[in-house]
Amino acid sequence: MYYEVHTENIAARGHAPEIARILNRFALHRQDGEPVGYEKLATALLPEFGDDLMILEPTGDGDYRWLHFGCEIIRYSGASRLGKRLSEMRERVARFSIDSFDQALAEDRPLYTVHRSTQTVRVSLWERLVLPTTTRDGRRFIVAFSRPLQFREDLLNAVLESSPSGIVALRAIRDAAGTIEQAVVVTANRRASELSGRAEADLLDTDGRESLSFLSDPSVWRRCLYAIDLQRPDTLEVSFMREDATTWLRVAIAPLGDGLLLTLTDITDLTVANQTLQMRAATLALEIGRERATRRALSEEIGLREERETELRRLAETDPLTALLNRRSFTEKANAAIAASEAEGTGLAMIIVDLDHFKQVNDTYGHPAGDAVIRAFADLLLGQFRNERNLVGRFGGEEFGILLRDCDLASAAASARRIQDALLARAMPVSETLALKVTASLGVASRQAGEALASLTARADQALYRAKNEGRNRLGLADPLSVAEAA
Repeated sequence: MYYEVHTENIAARGHAPEIARILNRFALHRQDGEPVGYEKLATALLPEFGDDLMILEPTGDGDYRWLHFGCEIIRYSGASRLGKRLSEMRERVARFSIDSFDQALAEDRPLYTVHRSTQTVRVSLWERLVLPTTTRDGRRFIVAFSRPLQFREDLLNAVLESSPSGIVALRAIRDAAGTIEQAVVVTANRRASELSGRAEADLLDTDGRESLSFLSDPSVWRRCLYAIDLQRPDTLEVSFMREDATTWLRVAIAPLGDGLLLTLTDITDLTVANQTLQMRAATLALEIGRERATRRALSEEIGLREERETELRRLAETDPLTALLNRRSFTEKANAAIAASEAEGTGLAMIIVDLDHFKQVNDTYGHPAGDAVIRAFADLLLGQFRNERNLVGRFGGEEFGILLRDCDLASAAASARRIQDALLARAMPVSETLALKVTASLGVASRQAGEALASLTARADQALYRAKNEGRNRLGLADPLSVAEAA
């Protein structure tokens, strides 16, 4: 059974906003360390929060009896327990509840708990604020605010179970220092259980790193931790052995409170898609004149192949960290742009950008922070040069290239200065609480008639090196080629 018990930072842990307000009322009724009086607290809470409250009295034999059972709790649990004993619930839930109530009375302080429900209409997890009180005649009562933490409505169930992708929700379990020790599976659909090789019931309440084999990979686990800490989604591809064969998954990671939602898509077929589709296309081509249905099937198969090839081509052309063109793809497209520029008689310019002192960012704040700066700078470049005629690529590390069509040296230099101005005006976001100021050095070169890409890039690089040598955060303009050099 999944459960949590906390005595510290309750207001921050609670999902329902009422928890912080009820805690404040409880604190107001505690005087000089004396127990909180039941009568006064109940009078203060019941009118406003009574629909979500339970009141229980110890029976003297290790059990509790309900004296109040809020109507909202009845609506979600499907029945009233007023007057019944707590031990009549399922054994594990009853034992957990009795132990947490005993702890609250023994320590005379509030507790915050989370537990998985059983035999309820649509609730998966409940959160409780447990408050110890004492009546005027010395009896001890428990006042507990109880609210569903996670719902499983019919529509949500239908979506989960009909999804072709595996869906798994994980909740982080932290130690006293706030470090994540475990990521417990709180929800998993049938497809997720198939991909994991375990039954749905066997997945629930387990440590995700043990039940989902790909999470045991340290690099994958670190990506998950970054997603939680930075509250930033991520996507990665992983492989593992299943039934003596390699299975490939695309894993979409989305932060979900203090946890994660993983969407698992089987992409094994992509690795053999071309061979399979070629065989099918050859077979279907022989029958295309006989059956219209065959022609439609072939068309669908070809369309699927093109989609897959387009996706594979995009992945091959794109830098995975920034979604910019990688160097190989940038070079191919730049050569095509030069050919078009030569034919049209138009100008073309190159800007090479290198972030200054970037190693200090990695050494001081860590590589995840460095990656965040790289992504943020890439977003800045896309924002300034988002034009289908311009090319923006990542050459590697902290170096970027920009190819500008219909552009001379003066216009390119003005564009480069706008990059520097943008860096001066903003900090690169790393997390919700950290943003770093960075500068860049830039080299600008305008293409001469007949000049090849390698020469244009080399001149822009030389201009960049001069800017670096002159103190960084500078702009270097390349010297023009002589006629002989251009030839």
